[in-house]
Amino acid sequence: MKRSVAIALVLAFFMVSVSALPVIQAAADSKSSQPKTPIKHVIEIMMENHTFDNLFGIYPNDPNGNNATLESGISRPVNLLNPHSDLSGLKAVPSGTFSTPDPVEGYTAYHIDWNWGRMNGFMNGSGPESMTYYTSSQVAPEWIIAQEYAMDQSDYVLMTESNPNRLYNLAGYSPVVNDYGPAPYIPYSQSVLSELDHYSISWKYFVKDKTQGYEPLNYFWGINQHLSNIGSWTDFTSEVENGTLPSVSWLMPISGGAPAYYAQGPPAEILAGEMWIVHALNLLMHSSIWNSTAVFITYDDAGGYYDQVSPPVIDGIQMGERVPFILVSPYAKENYISSTVLDQGSVPAFIDYNWNIPALNGFVSKSGIPLDMFDFSQKYGSLNYTSRPPIDLPCMMGSQFSTPSSLSFPEPSSTGLNFSSIFPAKFQIPLDEVPYSENGSTNYTLSGGALYVQQNTPFTPFYETGWFIVVLLAATMAISVWLPYMWKRRKAP
Repeated sequence: MKRSVAIALVLAFFMVSVSALPVIQAAADSKSSQPKTPIKHVIEIMMENHTFDNLFGIYPNDPNGNNATLESGISRPVNLLNPHSDLSGLKAVPSGTFSTPDPVEGYTAYHIDWNWGRMNGFMNGSGPESMTYYTSSQVAPEWIIAQEYAMDQSDYVLMTESNPNRLYNLAGYSPVVNDYGPAPYIPYSQSVLSELDHYSISWKYFVKDKTQGYEPLNYFWGINQHLSNIGSWTDFTSEVENGTLPSVSWLMPISGGAPAYYAQGPPAEILAGEMWIVHALNLLMHSSIWNSTAVFITYDDAGGYYDQVSPPVIDGIQMGERVPFILVSPYAKENYISSTVLDQGSVPAFIDYNWNIPALNGFVSKSGIPLDMFDFSQKYGSLNYTSRPPIDLPCMMGSQFSTPSSLSFPEPSSTGLNFSSIFPAKFQIPLDEVPYSENGSTNYTLSGGALYVQQNTPFTPFYETGWFIVVLLAATMAISVWLPYMWKRRKAP
């Protein structure tokens, strides 16, 4: 009996120890890589929980009709203003109001919203709060950014909550289908972060304060060995001003102790998030790295809000509703609307394309790349420049957007605020001198090429499974039997 108990304890310890080891993903020999475009700095800003129709549902129509001439020249996406749309079941957010109640969120609610592509289940799934849309009164700052740069009208997210979508953005897959965990974990070696390390491409992930968390990086097994790559908003500001920002950055309004209103997720007001975006862009535009930068402004999930477009299937995965996707760069086409089908793998796909490295995995290899939103070759008529100079966004948007001392500032007051008067903005490039079509798309992907990760293998350490409790209880019972037995033997004459 003594021998069997000892063997059981050794086996239990071995299972716990071995199962906690990270899974190592084999990859090609490492080498450094140089960008194939003028873009040397990619920055992704990922906001939360809004569909395309919720934020750009009547773009570019200004209900106040501030400047009909300028407005008539703005490219129009597929939104609620299209002939086949029906606004009768939808409601505009009242002027002076910058939030709605939180629609019902989650995998189940979103699938009811979708209703097998009929896009008519929102009242049953996410509730009446889902049937709302903002106007220029609230979102003119984001409308101006889209007008002055490039926007995609076909960016789709997974039909679920934030964390799975953010993990697809960083690893091309997710071991969870809703906001729970970890575990299970994703091995660090299967992330785009590992791929960037492998090819000597610098990166950093910025949250408000990393000592207060850095979700969803906590889903990556082995991230604790890379904490020097996680920075604060203050670090971001300093590195931009010093020209030391790494090649790839994620600037996140969530985690790190950031108040919920920065990310724009309902029921918080969207105003603080708009100010935060404007300040980050203004900081970049007036830095030494602006002329080599591309900023992708994305959203992590639909939040339960209505969108009319039935989403596609990508790499065998049924996608969810459209969300806004905006490119800000001196090489972004002004007033451009793209129809390229994008998803949460499109930013890592652009990174892989730009630095000429393998696609992260199969999903990323099949994700659309927003190449049509850039213009790397043209001079603009009488303006005679090959990349566009900065735009003074705070000045353009009035005193409410005066530049704060850092990315972190108190929530602004929305009392009596109406942004309709600032939209539309004056075009930087005269419409008759634009050297490209203001609508387009591309089907280019990295499909068929090499992959950095051949097979994704999420895992859960044994000590975080239910079986660990079973083994622990069995070991405890065995010991409780063994100790009295040994005590009796010791006492026996």
